[in-house]
Order: sequence, then structure tokens, then C-alpha cells
Amino acid sequence: MRTLSLFEADRLTLDDAIDLSVASLNAYGERYPHWAIGYSGGKDSTATVAFVLWALREGKVKPPESLTVLYCDTRQELPPLQRAAMNILATVQAQGYRAEVVMPTLDDRFYVYMLGRGVPAPSNTFRWCTPQIKIEPMHAALQSVRDATGHKLLMLTGVRLGESAVRDQRIAVSCSKDSGECGQGWFQVATPESLADTLAPLLHWRLCHVYDWLYFDDARHGLDTTGIAA
Repeated sequence: MRTLSLFEADRLTLDDAIDLSVASLNAYGERYPHWAIGYSGGKDSTATVAFVLWALREGKVKPPESLTVLYCDTRQELPPLQRAAMNILATVQAQGYRAEVVMPTLDDRFYVYMLGRGVPAPSNTFRWCTPQIKIEPMHAALQSVRDATGHKLLMLTGVRLGESAVRDQRIAVSCSKDSGECGQGWFQVATPESLADTLAPLLHWRLCHVYDWLYFDDARHGLDTTGIAA
């Protein structure tokens, strides 16, 4: 049996974390008629998709005019993760929202660049792959959604505190400049001409919250996340 600490009552529970995330979406979501979710297929972005769909279905959050889930398929994912992501995209579409698979162009894909052009494998000091196979295709997809809607988007991400010290430092710095806010979620306002402003509604969720939500509260959100565990 686990021994409780003196500060156990002050620990954020999953239901408390959910309430803060609902408040975050209600605070910022009303400013944007069109939302997009950047989906990688990992645990945090899957938790974000599951949370947003649940909050909309349960009437916790005012629905936007449109919601688009953009799955970035780098063609490098483990097969169970890729299959799980495609199943979740099917659920998104079944619930009446748009889902799109985003891929880099053939000439920009990982093995084409390495084996076809002879570019060295990426490393910590030569990280060419992330912008090329993830960021640039996602920006192009966001541009397409914005062109179709005619409005600046609210981009929802699964970024959380505690994932890495470098990311935590970047979040802390951004909260004090350029209209960054870190109350109920990490909200970043980009330039008026940019594609989207960004909100991380699960910023404050601990790792245990993510796993509890995905695997033990699956009856609540209704998504099949077993492939991610596999």
C-alpha cells in the first residue's frame, strides 16, 4: 500500500486537471471559430485529441465552427502507433470532424534524403529531419485549412510541463513576453498574419494523468488507445 505524504491533499488530481483544461478551452476557444489539433500519434497528443472530443461531446466547451485533426505521418512510426493513429482519425471523422494525414513530399522524406541524396543521418548537432518531415508539412496543411476557412486558427497541441528541462525553460521564458500566458494552459499569440495562435490545454497534466486518462478512463472518452500501449 502506498504511504501518503503530508502534501497529498495538495496534489492535482486528474479531475482537477480536466477542470483546468476545460476552463482553458472555454477561455481561449471562443476567440477562434476554427480549431486544429496537431496530432503526432504519441501519448500526449492522443490525450489531447481524446480530451477535446470528450469536452465537445459532453457540452463542457462551446464547439467551434470547425475542428480539424492533422496527423503528421513521417513514415517513421512504429506500426502499432501508426495503426492506432489511423483508428483514432476514423473516430474523429465518425464524430463529424475533419481528419487529415499530413506527409512530407516524396523528395523530402527520410530515406529518400539519406539513401537517394546521400545526406548523413540526423544527430543532435545535425537535426535536419524534424523541420523537413514534420514542421514544414504541418505548416503547409495549416495554410490549407486557413485558406479554406478564411480565419486565423487556434492550434491545439499536447505540450506538457515536465517533458524536458529545456522545454520547461522555454515555456517559462515565453510566458513573460509576446503575449504568452501560462495560467490554465500555455497560450501563445503569434503575429496577426500568422497561420494560428497556439494553446496547450494539457500543459499542467502530469504523466500519470495522461496514462490514467488514456487507459483507465477510456470508457469516458471512448477512443481505442490500446495500440499506443502496445
